Amino acid sequence: MTGTFVELLMNNFLALFPFVIVRSYQRGVRWRFGRLPCELAPGFHWKIWLWHQVEIFDVADEAIELPIQSVITADEKLVCFSVNIGFRVTDIVAHACGIQDFHESTKAIAMVHLARRVREMKLAELVSDLKKLENSLEGTLTTRLKQWGTEVFSVGFTNFAEVPRQIRLFGDSISHLNNPNH
Repeated sequence: MTGTFVELLMNNFLALFPFVIVRSYQRGVRWRFGRLPCELAPGFHWKIWLWHQVEIFDVADEAIELPIQSVITADEKLVCFSVNIGFRVTDIVAHACGIQDFHESTKAIAMVHLARRVREMKLAELVSDLKKLENSLEGTLTTRLKQWGTEVFSVGFTNFAEVPRQIRLFGDSISHLNNPNH
């Protein structure tokens, strides 16, 4: 249990209130018996217990940082990179109803796209024009995330480097990592 007993009671008690308050940087979605979703703008909204279900989402600009990825290029060079994706929610109902876990799904789509593109290109091509790869990812995400009521406004590499070899975290022993001949 992450919270105190009092926090647990208060959170459950608040769920029984017959209203919700949506803050200015949020939007809500209210369902009636799990159907007919409608957007809730900032302010006070009634919620009839057992009749309505409400979820509230932040709609301020956000960014997702992808985990560091290691991919082998077309000319068999190993590169490691990380990417940031800036986005904002534009249609809260589509965002609430179109995807189960937005952050994890966005990461998965972006990482697969980047891995495919990097495997198709040679290292010299990648290094000379990373902007082309960023634009490719931004186009793919813009198309896909539009269905989820989300707009992509920024895609950029935070790191991109060729590495001499890949470290297998659970497969290499310490002596292998220290010995450059392996």
